[in-house]
Amino acid sequence: MPERSVLIRVPATSANLGPGFDSIGVALDWTADVRLVIADHPLEQPDGPVERMVVSAALALYTRAGVPPPAGIAAWYEGDIPVGRGLGVSAAARVAGLMAANALIEGGDEKRGPEVLLALATALERHADNAAPALLGGLQVVVEDEDTIVHAGVRPPSDLQIALLIPEFSMPTEESRQKLPERLTRNQAVHNIGRAALLVAALTEGRYDLLRTATEDVLHQPARATIFTAMYPIFQAARDAGALGVFLSGGGPTIAAFVQDGAEYVAGAMREAAAARGVEATTRVVQMRATGAEIIGRE
Repeated sequence: MPERSVLIRVPATSANLGPGFDSIGVALDWTADVRLVIADHPLEQPDGPVERMVVSAALALYTRAGVPPPAGIAAWYEGDIPVGRGLGVSAAARVAGLMAANALIEGGDEKRGPEVLLALATALERHADNAAPALLGGLQVVVEDEDTIVHAGVRPPSDLQIALLIPEFSMPTEESRQKLPERLTRNQAVHNIGRAALLVAALTEGRYDLLRTATEDVLHQPARATIFTAMYPIFQAARDAGALGVFLSGGGPTIAAFVQDGAEYVAGAMREAAAARGVEATTRVVQMRATGAEIIGRE
């Protein structure tokens, strides 16, 4: 068998968006390209963490499909979505690996559609809030119902931008999750339930005046602020500069701000606030992306 390959373009994602812990995520127009190659002989490949996740996901699909894996399988990652910053790079890698392997297995596109790929990506990720928008695009609301991923997509508004502050340090998700509370009071639960619902309504109806309240959270951000102590001062700097709502992207440490006008100004204000507290960071302005992972080449 000659070498065969598939090239996948997959987006970065931002999860939680404040109150939607493990249940809301959105695709961003910051993409990476992943190439998966198979052959009937061993292949060398880069030994990076993203490439390893791509190959592991691809092999998981071969197992799920009951198809013997190829003798050689390798992946190449071309992109600058950083690892450990709360921008969904692990979900991007796994979705790309699953989609590429599905395309390379004969009849894969017909037998294993998006729902199968999402379920497997979620099993690998352990939650669907990044995997769903990485695969399907847009704003995705996800709920795990026993062994089923129930999800609904919302086309994101085109007149909003997101200013990202990306600190130089990483904040591994599993480490920060260990600090989250085991229990919430009734008032805390109502706080987040109401704001998560308000967030979806505000983005759907264009009620951007509601985003400041709608991005508030009492479930995960206070605990993560004990690790990232500059987080709330940076939130305030973004609001003072005109941000409509501010939140920690996924498990952090990236901070994301919804902005309608002056996104670069808001990004600069966050960078200055971070620097004043000894946090080195870069900034980037993105929009929400309606499309998820896509095949852009086959050889």
